[in-house]
Amino acid sequence: MPASQSLGGSYRFLTEDQLLAQCEEDHYRASGPGGQKRNKTSNAVRLRHRPTGFIVTATESRSLKENRLYAIRRMRLKLATDLREPIDPVRFEPPDWFLSIRHDGRIEASPRHAYYPAAAGLVLDLMKALGGNPATVAINLGVSTTAVIKLLESDPHFWTTANTIRADLGLTHLTHRR
Repeated sequence: MPASQSLGGSYRFLTEDQLLAQCEEDHYRASGPGGQKRNKTSNAVRLRHRPTGFIVTATESRSLKENRLYAIRRMRLKLATDLREPIDPVRFEPPDWFLSIRHDGRIEASPRHAYYPAAAGLVLDLMKALGGNPATVAINLGVSTTAVIKLLESDPHFWTTANTIRADLGLTHLTHRR
């Protein structure tokens, strides 16, 4: 199995502690809603992923713990969206973790599912490896083209990245389903 498809060779499968160990974490006071307590405690979280330089923040909660969770979730999405892992299209087979979320031609991973960022990253990796064609990606994953498009449409960053991949390949942008 290629390293890009193994659990060990990917940022996508780091535990929360492993991901945090790769990040510099800062706490600061954020402005905005939250009342007087907001200005008295440093509950906003900024994570900088040292290997990539990616930065994410979370300020929406008055709880440092909740903001840390939001920041970790955002970092996972950023890594999945902005890092492409090479795939050999000739040898590709859907990894076991993907098979666990593939049901009846659908990708069953909501934004709160642990495999959601990894599924999006895999779809985007395949988009790049397979010439930007969602139908070819779907065939290789054993799902419907609609399932691929729905996953890409579920987050604006996924959609933008897919269209950037297509533009880099000289293709027109995907259009949203109506």
